[in-house]
Amino acid sequence: DALRSQVDPHFLFNSFNTLLELIETDQGRAAEHVEKLSACFRQILLVRDKELIPLRDEIGTLRTYFGLEQQRFGKAIDLLVDVPKECEMACVVPLSLQLLVENALKHNVATASDPLRVEVRAVGEMLVVENPDRPRRSAVRSTGFGLESITKRYAALSTVPVRVERTEE
Repeated sequence: DALRSQVDPHFLFNSFNTLLELIETDQGRAAEHVEKLSACFRQILLVRDKELIPLRDEIGTLRTYFGLEQQRFGKAIDLLVDVPKECEMACVVPLSLQLLVENALKHNVATASDPLRVEVRAVGEMLVVENPDRPRRSAVRSTGFGLESITKRYAALSTVPVRVERTEE
């Protein structure tokens, strides 16, 4: 239950701060931001008590989450999802993609001149989430809970282990 209820409070605070800024500068975008935030939390509530959901639904939640983050980061972040239609009904642990992307945004440098691109793609029977390793100068405090929770959740449901690899790229 603790693993399933993991939604970084910073995400919520950052979303509210973005909303406050938008209210002052662009009320139309502020309204759009509230709609996206509402949709994101609605999707989280729908899946948080499920062990597995179709990858298609997980990608939908990820796109909603990423849209919120793009309001904040603008062109400094990019998301590429390359999953064939025939893979969309494969089952995944809910909110695992959102958590991985959140980790990438939290721990890496992202600028408009050199955007942080997170890629999600199917490779054979595996789902790969990849981003460049560009650590922030001032390290963000990390509990390691995100990757550990995903690893434990999959270990409880599958004999195929989660692989986390750090490479030169």
